[in-house]
Amino acid sequence: MNSYPSWIHRIPKMIEALALLDQEWIDRELVERVFDLRKTAAFHLLRRMGAQRCGHSLMIGRGLLMARLREAHEHHDWHWESERRQAVQRRIGSLETQLRRKSLVPVDAALAKRMAELRTAGLPGTIHLTAGLPTIRCNDMEDLLRQLVLFAETVDTDYARLRALIEAPVPHRSPASETKAVSPELSQSA
Repeated sequence: MNSYPSWIHRIPKMIEALALLDQEWIDRELVERVFDLRKTAAFHLLRRMGAQRCGHSLMIGRGLLMARLREAHEHHDWHWESERRQAVQRRIGSLETQLRRKSLVPVDAALAKRMAELRTAGLPGTIHLTAGLPTIRCNDMEDLLRQLVLFAETVDTDYARLRALIEAPVPHRSPASETKAVSPELSQSA
């Protein structure tokens, strides 16, 4: 089992939060709320820092708690654990970036320019949006990929307007108007 508390990497932020408090005495409920800790973790923090019993609660002076947190932060073993956690997080972050697949669409200068223009102009002429039906005209697969990149860029910058276009209700004809539209065609073909 780990002998280091879960909150040691947050000690500098905890000290800052205490400095901003206007209360002189700190109890478990305040530690839970200010440091975002669970009840048991708050209790253990107060016990480690030398809080005294006051009725059924543990209490410690704000200045004393800040001083003890500083001492804990500067303690060699705790400082080492904090650095170890940060190193693990950095390593995980670097692995995540290595696992991300590179884009299949090369963003050359022309495409980058068109993407910048789209931020102000809207969709290119090759992409049409009607209620429930986006249409993209393209010459080949590479052109389709470029169009999709441009479409994604526009969606990212103007999401609300495009959502309204896509999700607009599709006008439906009444059954009577559909039979009227079909009957002249049938009569002409007969």
